Amino acid sequence: MASPITGLLQCDSPAADDEPDEGLDLTAEEEANVLADAAADDAVEPEELPLELLFDGEVPTARSFGLRKLSLEQLGKFVFFDEISVPKRRQACASCHDPAAGWTLRDLKINNGQVAAPGAVPGAVGSIKTPSNAYARNIPLRESCAPSELPCGGLFWDGRAEGNDTPVFGGSTTHIGAEVFKGRATLESLFGQYLGPLADQALQPFPNEVEQNISEKQVCKHVAKSFYSLLYVLAWGEKIDCSPAGFMLSFKRVAVALAAWQSSAEVNSFSSKRDKALAAEIKVEGADVSFPLRGLTDQENRGHDLFYGKAGCALCHDNSPTAPAPDPTTSAGLAAIRRMGLERDQLYTDAVFHNIGVPANPLIPGPEGSLGLGQRRLGDENLRGQHKTPTLRNVDKRPYKSFVKAYTHNGWFKSLESLVHFYNTADVSGATAAGFGITRCDESRSWTEAQALAANCWPKPEENGTLAIGGFFGDLALTLDEEAAVVAYLKTLTDTKTVRPPLLLQ
Repeated sequence: MASPITGLLQCDSPAADDEPDEGLDLTAEEEANVLADAAADDAVEPEELPLELLFDGEVPTARSFGLRKLSLEQLGKFVFFDEISVPKRRQACASCHDPAAGWTLRDLKINNGQVAAPGAVPGAVGSIKTPSNAYARNIPLRESCAPSELPCGGLFWDGRAEGNDTPVFGGSTTHIGAEVFKGRATLESLFGQYLGPLADQALQPFPNEVEQNISEKQVCKHVAKSFYSLLYVLAWGEKIDCSPAGFMLSFKRVAVALAAWQSSAEVNSFSSKRDKALAAEIKVEGADVSFPLRGLTDQENRGHDLFYGKAGCALCHDNSPTAPAPDPTTSAGLAAIRRMGLERDQLYTDAVFHNIGVPANPLIPGPEGSLGLGQRRLGDENLRGQHKTPTLRNVDKRPYKSFVKAYTHNGWFKSLESLVHFYNTADVSGATAAGFGITRCDESRSWTEAQALAANCWPKPEENGTLAIGGFFGDLALTLDEEAAVVAYLKTLTDTKTVRPPLLLQ
């Protein structure tokens, strides 16, 4: 028997004119010219441009502290969208983190297939799905966080960009510290807020051979020869130094600029339907605001109540989870639920690491399975399969209606509908799964989402660390209408603003 939600999924095949352009393969001639291009770059001086062009028309009035911060952010924005890679012009940060796709990969065929993003070098590919880089809380990794007492913080699915001076787990990335300020108190007071997991993460993709594949010194030289190099001078108060003794410091400062821009209001716009409806309600009701919001539909408001109540989504997808969730069957419990999720800066993640029992994705390259945080402490079986809870903001943002996104760390799920259905019925021994006729898929073979939905079964979990199935979720007793209401609420978290590259790079 096929899954009852199969016909409800909104993952139609794209029309021909919907399909995005395919990238061009690198020719042998282009490969042969890589070294010659690098040498030629060294002989080019950056263009002199009117200052206002570097700020998208916003002309700073004075060389103040405000100008320094704005210059640092704009430097990060240019670097984020600039195709800084080897081979040249093959990959930028935005290649994997496209604003129009919710800051994830904008490639329908890859989302439907191998899931992991390709690198600048033809044939190079990662081994895990690209996470969103927006609304990435810049909190250092901690080993124990209330109320779950599980690890939280850091960046990457396994938290290895810890943002800590002293690593908490093995395998952490290089940490950027106060050395980037060279003892200058003014710079540290201005830019110290940007040190942490975001800056540590920004160091990693450039030299990674399956990502941008470019050395730290080459990145320094690229920025030094770019037309936006003046932004580095305005921010840091000195020219970028790509000498043997200075390039690494300059590279770290570029990473800090990336962190500054990714922390900005432009990337984290809080411009979703939910945000606008809440702001309008606060304007009328003041401190007495609560759900339902007049700017949301009845279905969306119902989804909110389920999210914080019966479905228990907020146990993980909330800045400050409350456990257990209030009882929605009582008037006091329902009133409490309707006062939840009202924070203007709600990010819909506890930043904690969980194993939700995602099935293995047979299409993703690399070794079978994904240990997540468990890879960093192999002796702790409880950590196997634990991955950081992603934000739900922009979870449904897509460049066009029929665009297919991939969900969870390995991209096994292709729609919010099937993911919510999994949360509802993943416990195949539970009453909810039985009511839907769901069983365990044949464990002797691998399964794609489409195959599992057609057979109305769930595959075994990819990793058997401490599973949340059967505890936090998996037997929620939601009806299909209630599942649809939760999905409707999730879709209200899509930002209405979409960041575009700087005009000079378009």
